[in-house]
Amino acid sequence: MAEKIIDKSMEEIGTVISTLEGPSPGSVDFIVYTGVIHRGQFVEMDYAEGTLVALVTNVMKSNRYFERFESVKEFERSGTKIFEQFPTQEWEYLVAMTRPLGSYDKGLIKRSTFPPSPGTKVRIATRGTLEKFLGFDLERGLLLGEIEHHDTPVKLNLSRLFQKHLAILAMSGAGKSNLSAVMIEELLQRKKDHGRIGVVVMDPHGEYRAFAEPVRVSEGGKGKGMGTGSVQGIVDFSSKTRFVRAGEIQIGVPKLSIGLLAALIPGLSAPQRRDLARVIDMLRREMKEGMGPFDFGAVKAGISRDAEIKGSTKDALIGWVMSLEQLGLFGKTDNPGITDLVRPGQLTVIDLSDVIDLKKKQIIVAYYARKLFDERRLKKVPPFTLICEEAHQLAPEKVSKEGSISKHVIETIAREGRKFGASICLISQRPVNLSTTALSQCGTHIILRVTNPYDLEHIKQTSEGIDQRTLDMITSLRTGEAIIVGEAVNYPVFFKVRKKLSQDSHHETTLEKSAVEFEEQREEAEKDVKDLLYSRQ
Repeated sequence: MAEKIIDKSMEEIGTVISTLEGPSPGSVDFIVYTGVIHRGQFVEMDYAEGTLVALVTNVMKSNRYFERFESVKEFERSGTKIFEQFPTQEWEYLVAMTRPLGSYDKGLIKRSTFPPSPGTKVRIATRGTLEKFLGFDLERGLLLGEIEHHDTPVKLNLSRLFQKHLAILAMSGAGKSNLSAVMIEELLQRKKDHGRIGVVVMDPHGEYRAFAEPVRVSEGGKGKGMGTGSVQGIVDFSSKTRFVRAGEIQIGVPKLSIGLLAALIPGLSAPQRRDLARVIDMLRREMKEGMGPFDFGAVKAGISRDAEIKGSTKDALIGWVMSLEQLGLFGKTDNPGITDLVRPGQLTVIDLSDVIDLKKKQIIVAYYARKLFDERRLKKVPPFTLICEEAHQLAPEKVSKEGSISKHVIETIAREGRKFGASICLISQRPVNLSTTALSQCGTHIILRVTNPYDLEHIKQTSEGIDQRTLDMITSLRTGEAIIVGEAVNYPVFFKVRKKLSQDSHHETTLEKSAVEFEEQREEAEKDVKDLLYSRQ
């Protein structure tokens, strides 16, 4: 007779117990009598309305022989081994505390509004239950990692993850760069019939430059690192990536709106704004009549010859235009053009790492974010997601208008973008400094380890589905572990982010390796100097 295969995930591991707090609709504890249970795991149990699914929020061991600390101390001081005198192991209990999430029955998911009965048997949630209950997209979803201890891949639906915007929040070193790289890889590898969107990254530190570089093959390696092939386990995305250095960017003055110009010029009064708008409109008419595109030099000349502008106002406007001119960012035409920046299944990395001036960074972000949004509303460009690293610098909370030039358009996309297929992804290590308006409009939050109490409180206020027990778990996450809450999933999910397939950025190195490389380069340079001097003797 064939051996019967038993699904271990269906085995009973514990029993619901009565406590002072429950069982209740919000808290269910159970005693574990077989196997091991971990914080962050999912369990299931029979329920009046199908199957109740709960998240393990904490695990505690108890033993009656160790409850009185004075007795334990006296035994240890006397030299008596308590383990030898009493059957301590027989009185050790493992208790798991859970938060009921909801019930699942015949494809329908409901809130749990009453508790299970004490004595109810508890099982580890099966993979099939989790996939359906949490709302994963098994066929077309983006594979970000897997639920630990369940062997269940986390595959999220593209629309649910991005359409109502995404925020990735974590302290430095928690793994947010790896997570964002994994997310981009999934977007670039999507099939055409599954729906592909354009991806634009505002990269302040050059962390995404590696996507644009062909994979280097070491000696003895195989393959040429072309296209999107794999070389020694690393996938080459260079053919799907466009890299733009900030120094190459030129913003066409004729394309600047008077609203953006007013944001760039602090202290511009309403009459001065009208005067400047009149000059710009005149130059645009002349351009259409064949005069060609114009720059800020033409704007200054137009201000000078406008008889309606008073002398003091002329001096002020010309001074402000000259200050913008000195940024070295503006010209007669755009470079690159907006249609070149965003294409289906393509990544565009705008590298801002060489720009020190925060105002200049914000101008670049504000201009291209506005152009992308406007062009998408007219359906001249494909649906896209705009990824903003260090988002708290680009859309800061409680900062004056002149110090937050790009904040307004980021908040606008966050509020209105979902209706047009314009998505934004905000990545920040200081959520407390990030615009509350923008963050609260992000329908999905992926949170890695955060320990700052001010950031945690800000996350609690802006993330739906986050309670104190979940916050306590966030502080103890290891590098690469994350919780996802919001639109992309039916219920909060703790998961381990998968390893990225793309090559490491040059910025991703240890302190020890950087120190070794520095000394090796210095020694090599000194050796070259000595060799040169010796050759001349």
